[in-house]
Amino acid sequence: MRKLILFLFIISAMSFIACTKNEPAGNINISGKDSLMAEVEMRLQEKRRLDKLRINLKNSRTGRSIEKYKPIIKKYAKRYGFDWRLIVAQIAQESSFKEKARSRVGAKGLMQLMPLTAKEISRELDIKYIMKSPRENITAGIYHLKKQMRYFPDSKPIDRTRLALASYNAGPGRVFDAQEIAGFYKKSENKWPTVRPYLAMLKKSDWELHLQVWPNGQPKYGYFYGSEETINYVDQIWKTYLVYKEIL
Repeated sequence: MRKLILFLFIISAMSFIACTKNEPAGNINISGKDSLMAEVEMRLQEKRRLDKLRINLKNSRTGRSIEKYKPIIKKYAKRYGFDWRLIVAQIAQESSFKEKARSRVGAKGLMQLMPLTAKEISRELDIKYIMKSPRENITAGIYHLKKQMRYFPDSKPIDRTRLALASYNAGPGRVFDAQEIAGFYKKSENKWPTVRPYLAMLKKSDWELHLQVWPNGQPKYGYFYGSEETINYVDQIWKTYLVYKEIL
């Protein structure tokens, strides 16, 4: 910290000298100096904030769980092309790193996989204890997220990842239907921010819109009432991920 402050002070002093070198006596550029010092202080405050978050995470149960599972998360995140900190953020959202977590619909484990999904992945990866072993659950969950990525090949990496997260949570069909509505409104079907609001337009009460989008007047993959949960899921993971990128 001392070295950082000294460095910033030197930069500040050099900038100040440069600004005032050709100034007549009594006409020093005070506003420029104040602006630079304000920027330095702002950066120091941000560093202190991140340091505090880093310490708090390290001393928390979540932080200890991250350290425990970091090797396997990193291994399979790298294998399937993800930043391992994204997977950490997803696990934090899915289960808060509770190994025996179980949802009201029967999803289990750190990555909250449904029994049928686990059974399918078990055959594909030749692993047997996805619903019982935390490490196999992580392996299967990362693989499952990779599978969701394949549904959105035309999206840029950031949007592709967020669309895949939505698909992981709600199923790809819901995202496909929202994409069709986006297309109907001549909005990009490959960007999360434009597809995001249309997840909320898949309810039965939106039947007038559905009549314009689909010949039979219904979303291809059925009505959907969990849009708020899915949108929050994606947005919260992304928000946490951006913080983890700074402190992990």
